[in-house]
Amino acid sequence: MELIELRCRSCGAVLRSENVDVTRSMARCEHCGALFALRGAPWGAAEMDASRAIPRQKVPMPKGIEVVDFGTTLEITRRWFHPMYLFLLVFCVFWNGFMVVWHGMSLLMGAWFMSCFGLFHTAVGVGLAYFTLAGLVNRTVIRADRSMIDVRHGPLPWPGSKSLPAEQIDQLYCKESVSHGNNGPQHRYSVEVALKGNTLSTLLKGLEDAGHALYIEQELERHLGIEDRPVRGELPR
Repeated sequence: MELIELRCRSCGAVLRSENVDVTRSMARCEHCGALFALRGAPWGAAEMDASRAIPRQKVPMPKGIEVVDFGTTLEITRRWFHPMYLFLLVFCVFWNGFMVVWHGMSLLMGAWFMSCFGLFHTAVGVGLAYFTLAGLVNRTVIRADRSMIDVRHGPLPWPGSKSLPAEQIDQLYCKESVSHGNNGPQHRYSVEVALKGNTLSTLLKGLEDAGHALYIEQELERHLGIEDRPVRGELPR
């Protein structure tokens, strides 16, 4: 019998046995926190059958989520606020304050080239300030009824708003993406939609909390009467 060493697909660390769930064919890396399904293991061929046999656990309402059920319409509100935005707010004040002084001194001295040199840094500061303000005040509102799922971000304008016909939705599921930077791996989660006709669409993306994505999936399926079925590569719960 050949011994197989399991490693994390994100950071390459060896997976410990206590972090591997054989019955669900899933594992979590204790080093980077990545959560993923196991493929190619002896039990991998029965992965989908096993997931069907084991009922998914109910996801409790996480912090930052508000739900109002009007009967025919379900409204889910997700606040964007995160303590990170407070740090970014302080950074933006210093960054943009410095750029104001830079441009003021440059123009007073008649050094137009110095002011032009700082335009790129000014644009970065303005963009970061808008991103920070959006994170502090924005919310995502998802309204679902028997005819439509509507997603809107505000009050500051932000891309990603969309509407999907409810009758075309075959399944909802969540995915995890991992990016690597100077500060280590970053995990982001999305709520995906499988439409009839084998068409895929992203309902929400860039969520920092897996619980938010899983809870939104759960509540939308419950309200729309969609039977939860396993999707290969989905975020398990």
